[in-house]
Amino acid sequence: MFLIRLILLSFIFTFSLFADVKLIAPSSIIKGEPLIFYIEASGNNIVFPNIDNINQNEVQEISSSASTIFVNSKITRKIKKTYSLYTQENITIPKLEFVIDGDKFYTNEKKIKVANAEKTKSDIFDLSIKANKDDLYVGENFVLTFTFKYKRTPDLLEMNLVPPVFKDFWSKQLNDTKQYEENGYFVQELNFLLFPLKEGSLKISPVIVQAVMLDNRRTSMSFLSNATKSLKIYSNELNFDIKKLPSNTKLIGNFSIKSSVDKLELKRGEALSYKLEIKGNGNIDDLDDIKLNIPNATIYENKPKIKSSYLSGKYEGTYEKVFSIIPNESIIIPAVSLEYFNKELNQVILKETEKYNIKVLKDTSIQNPSQLEKKQVEIKTKEVVKIVEITSIYDKVLYFMLGVIFILLILGLYLYVIKSNKNKELKDYPLIKKVKNSKSKDELLKCLAKYINVDSKLDELIFTLEKTDDIKELKKQIIQLLKNIKI
Repeated sequence: MFLIRLILLSFIFTFSLFADVKLIAPSSIIKGEPLIFYIEASGNNIVFPNIDNINQNEVQEISSSASTIFVNSKITRKIKKTYSLYTQENITIPKLEFVIDGDKFYTNEKKIKVANAEKTKSDIFDLSIKANKDDLYVGENFVLTFTFKYKRTPDLLEMNLVPPVFKDFWSKQLNDTKQYEENGYFVQELNFLLFPLKEGSLKISPVIVQAVMLDNRRTSMSFLSNATKSLKIYSNELNFDIKKLPSNTKLIGNFSIKSSVDKLELKRGEALSYKLEIKGNGNIDDLDDIKLNIPNATIYENKPKIKSSYLSGKYEGTYEKVFSIIPNESIIIPAVSLEYFNKELNQVILKETEKYNIKVLKDTSIQNPSQLEKKQVEIKTKEVVKIVEITSIYDKVLYFMLGVIFILLILGLYLYVIKSNKNKELKDYPLIKKVKNSKSKDELLKCLAKYINVDSKLDELIFTLEKTDDIKELKKQIIQLLKNIKI
């Protein structure tokens, strides 16, 4: 038996030496899957043609290998290249010209059919997909369930789900995987959450499970290991007629919206906080970012916080956004509207927040901080009256010593006052302390807001602060400016 195998392999090996060039390609492929073909050429000097396009389909070389064969003391090279292309229609690979050892050789022409994938029918495997809804609008979520059934057999070595591509759908795999036995089959279920992105006829192509099995027909040809074969298992496909949302709305589901402010009266230069919150179930991720446009007010906004999750069969989420508003005069914060389509009621719902009348108090005078912060130091001087008298030498010496001591005291007091004033100049003003202690952009804006319009350079730095998240360098510039203008 071993001798028969050796003779058969030797025959195949010898025959391959005389096949100077050959094309290996399948007769048909599944639509949407790549066409993989191989070209083998043998000889001493081999020149491959440039294969970058076939029937206006881009061709990519995905691998190349070379080997050297010794036959009757002669060296022969063999080169094998693998190519890939995608096509949606039947295709013909034309004759390809090769130059081997100075002579021209040609591959045979190969016609390849492109067929739609059909659900695999097997006694061992069954793969199917189904949706929990078939009447859908754009943006409406539904659950797509993969159900894979298989029988355990010694020939089945490995199974892998080929990652699905949902064209025209947004998708997310859910964590509720199930495994159980049913009618002699082992069953695995996977769930995906999908949202259609456009209206019209949409299709979910068959999904694929790749199985690796023993190939019993080839076992006799393998000396070192068991031969295997790769098998693709296809599911059914699903077709949908996606409807457009009415009135050009973007949201579908059921939502609520509310707002709040932390104050209704404030002094000019002060800031108020305005908070907006939207929550509900539906495609909240498609909500456009909300902006405020209020005349005679400076508005700072934080990035919205959007949280979503799939719970109890519903896709729920929240949208929160906080604004900091500095009005120049009394203003009205307008109502913010939210429009969405409620499928259960079959109507478009419009909800609005409350509007707020914000009053800016008339007492807006802001004294110059430098006048409030600075402390005047009064230096009281004593009038020294010198009385000239006729005294003794003892008295003169005594008076001289007292005079020296008095002068030293005056000089010490003078130096103390100079040093004290210098320390007061170097000491930070309270505003500078607040700036230094600010740990975030919002804290820094709050302590500087009431000094808008005090200094033009300070205004520029405040508005630059609004647009950046890196406040470290800008903070140094603000502190230096405050020292110069003594605020």
